[in-house]
Amino acid sequence: MTTAASPLLDILALGLLAIGAFGLLTRRRVIQQVIGLSIMLQGAIVALMQAGGAQERIALVQGMIVSSLLVETVALAIILALIVNVYRHHPDGRVDDLDTLRG
Repeated sequence: MTTAASPLLDILALGLLAIGAFGLLTRRRVIQQVIGLSIMLQGAIVALMQAGGAQERIALVQGMIVSSLLVETVALAIILALIVNVYRHHPDGRVDDLDTLRG
């Protein structure tokens, strides 16, 4: 990895984390919050790549990235299944309406 790309990847990782956190905290619809969470996780993966490249521990970073992608995929599948259930009862999908789903 070149040293010129290092600051750019840092900025990219921080930018993705910031955009994802902003989307997660400011959106009222559940699906938009999940998209913000996904963007934030991609920023964390870029930060992992950058940290591994700086320390030259590529094999460890590759394993961590594959593991985090698997965990992200499973978590998003479960979250999207729950969102389908929310949209059945509340077509607007607003977070404020979710307290009426209590059993």
